[in-house]
Amino acid sequence: MMQEVHIPEDKKQRIIRAAMEHFAKNGYKKATMDEIVAAADISKGLIFHYFGNKKKLYLYLYEFAYGLVYDRIVKSFEREDLFERIRESEQIKLAVVSEYPYVLDFLLSVRRETDEQLREKISRVKVESFPPWKETFLPGLDASKLREGIGLEKVIKIISWTTDGLLAEHKDNFVLEDIFAEMDEYLDLMRKAFYKEEYQ
Repeated sequence: MMQEVHIPEDKKQRIIRAAMEHFAKNGYKKATMDEIVAAADISKGLIFHYFGNKKKLYLYLYEFAYGLVYDRIVKSFEREDLFERIRESEQIKLAVVSEYPYVLDFLLSVRRETDEQLREKISRVKVESFPPWKETFLPGLDASKLREGIGLEKVIKIISWTTDGLLAEHKDNFVLEDIFAEMDEYLDLMRKAFYKEEYQ
């Protein structure tokens, strides 16, 4: 679970925003605490006092960022239609990005992290702090719209692979609105491919 950080909220927010940006742009290894301290306009002693070291700050930030997106998406689930629910999730992500501009860039950079020890710690944070997506995304979805012989979980996997592919393709020119616009085109194709004719 996320550690308690007893620090004035304005200072905490400055640290979070600065750290998100620098980890997103430079990755864990190349980002430095000096850069984060300078961007957040706080003393070096303060950040080390409250977060301990770079790794602890990174893991705190991951739990904060993942939790921010996760909680807002899960709380919004009202749609029974798979593709409408995904589009709903996209809109929420855009809203989160308007508040924290580097949150998705940071989470994507975490997925590209190659340090095995760090990846292990990230996985542990995710497992200990958040239920699997399967337990939160699948309930309430209307699988009866799918064509005979097509399973909901397999469709979600295909959508996930498509999303991952799009993100990888746009990694050097990351404009979220453009990615979601292209994703919508693929979702329309998948809706026609996987849904019964009357639900297309």
